[in-house]
Amino acid sequence: MLGIELTPEHPVARVGELGARAEAAGFDTVFCSSHYNNRDPFVALDRVATATEEVRVGPGVANPYDTHPVALAGKVATLDEASGGRAVFGIGPGDPSTLRNLGVERERGLSATLQCFKDAQALWRGERVTRDGVHTAESAGLNFEPPQGDAIPVLVGGEGPHMCRMAGKHADGLLFNGSHPDDLAWARDRVEEGKSERPDERGAFTLAAYASVSVAEDAEAAREAARPPVAFIASGAAPPVLSDTASTRSARATSATPSRRGRSRRRSGW
Repeated sequence: MLGIELTPEHPVARVGELGARAEAAGFDTVFCSSHYNNRDPFVALDRVATATEEVRVGPGVANPYDTHPVALAGKVATLDEASGGRAVFGIGPGDPSTLRNLGVERERGLSATLQCFKDAQALWRGERVTRDGVHTAESAGLNFEPPQGDAIPVLVGGEGPHMCRMAGKHADGLLFNGSHPDDLAWARDRVEEGKSERPDERGAFTLAAYASVSVAEDAEAAREAARPPVAFIASGAAPPVLSDTASTRSARATSATPSRRGRSRRRSGW
């Protein structure tokens, strides 16, 4: 995977144009970030799908709290239909600071994420879903099936050890919120632990890393634009990740490059 995440802080027509440019530049997947305070990612992704021919499209990432998982499965299925079978489903526990603005306390993030995409896959197969877990549903179903059926790729967004292992066991990929080689090596080890329990029929797995950038003609302006996303991402980081960063970053200082997080995100799978 060579993907790019576009933030719908621009009008959706502009996001569509940027998606077309991303496809022309060689990217194979276009994600839209998913937060209530930006434009609707699925509307933006529909514009990207209309403006492109081959790239995969999907939320990067949705969460199971601000939209009911059954309704979310329907949105992804609709995107798959609108794009001619090019949808991917980026799903994670969501950003805690943003969810608190909605009065949502993020509980049981791993279970909520897993239940969400397992139910989505059942719905995409044409099954009805009953769930009494982090979310509830009673014989819920969709009135249509997406072109890919239950084969829409599920990519878990996360960075903590348990989420990485869960993705390795149950999902099609991990969107890991980090791009330093040491962080990626750590994530790969956690994924491999999960993959040790992965059924063979689940197929190939993609580990994709955020390599976030902030681009401007003036270097200082680029750094300033990167500050809010750095704070936003750090505020939602899992404690083990922050602990590792605090204890090891000084040892990396001699070879470290400037800020590795910014306004735009590029994902590379390996």
